[in-house]
Amino acid sequence: MSKTFIDKLPLELKNFYVKKIAREASTKIIYKIFLNKKSFIGIDFNKNEYEYKQFIYIYNILSKIDISIPEIIYKDQSNLLLVCEDFGELRYDKILRNYSIKNLLKYSLDTLLVMNKNILFDNSIEIPLYNKNIFINEIKELPLFYFEFIKLKDNKNLLEEEFLNIWLDLYNLIDFEFNKFCHKDFNLNNLLYLPERKNHLKCGVIDFQSAFWGESCWDLFSFLEDSRIDYSNQFNEEMIEYFYKNTYQKISLKSYTFKYHFLNCSRQTRLLGRWIKLSRELNNKSYLNFIPITKKRLESSLSLLKNDKLSNFYNKYIF
Repeated sequence: MSKTFIDKLPLELKNFYVKKIAREASTKIIYKIFLNKKSFIGIDFNKNEYEYKQFIYIYNILSKIDISIPEIIYKDQSNLLLVCEDFGELRYDKILRNYSIKNLLKYSLDTLLVMNKNILFDNSIEIPLYNKNIFINEIKELPLFYFEFIKLKDNKNLLEEEFLNIWLDLYNLIDFEFNKFCHKDFNLNNLLYLPERKNHLKCGVIDFQSAFWGESCWDLFSFLEDSRIDYSNQFNEEMIEYFYKNTYQKISLKSYTFKYHFLNCSRQTRLLGRWIKLSRELNNKSYLNFIPITKKRLESSLSLLKNDKLSNFYNKYIF
């Protein structure tokens, strides 16, 4: 255990057992601190001051609404260190076989509804605004990394141009509203089951420092279409409709669902490239295990878009 982290701790925590927790593709380092039969989570933001400040900034927003986030016990800006409440070991992605999937998803869904209703768009709230440039940079991860991985022999520059043109033609037809608070990484590995709490508060939410203004369906497909976990989508239509009706959308359910699948397709597209990128940068081939699930979820949403150009491209080069 690094003495550096222990030295950063306040005096009352210095002499207690500290265990490092592995985290996927994150610059921050997570520790578990054990103290008198209690435990806390230590987060070392590893010299990333912006991420540290955003975590606290978003925490101050979320702590004012009725959802479950870990309480900050101690913070040290000079060392970019936080000590937070520990939500335990019942992480959604680890317990799906032990609890009702529908109930877990419902707790998450109702948590999203609280966020949607209580955090309204405000230019003074300093979080990023999703836009076309971000969209382009995200989907470009597929041609940048995945094309080489599958050893495409065609001209990669021409393929990338065709790929982007098809996506942008469809993007430009959609009337997006990037004005809803999005956690961004509302994935199953960032949700924890808190059985002692009531109703939606049973869903504990962590890792919210990357929040942005985006479409309301973003966090919805983040956990319903999680690319790391191969679980059934039998409740997806029901959950989408429930969320749609309770967020009082100004568009039809059909249009809302189309946005959902369009953005999910773009996200799964990015992830196909991202898994390759991470496997190389972190020298960890386990990320390649996520590719079949990602392709499965991508193919499912793509079929519902019913866009011939996009489908033909993916059928020829990806599937």
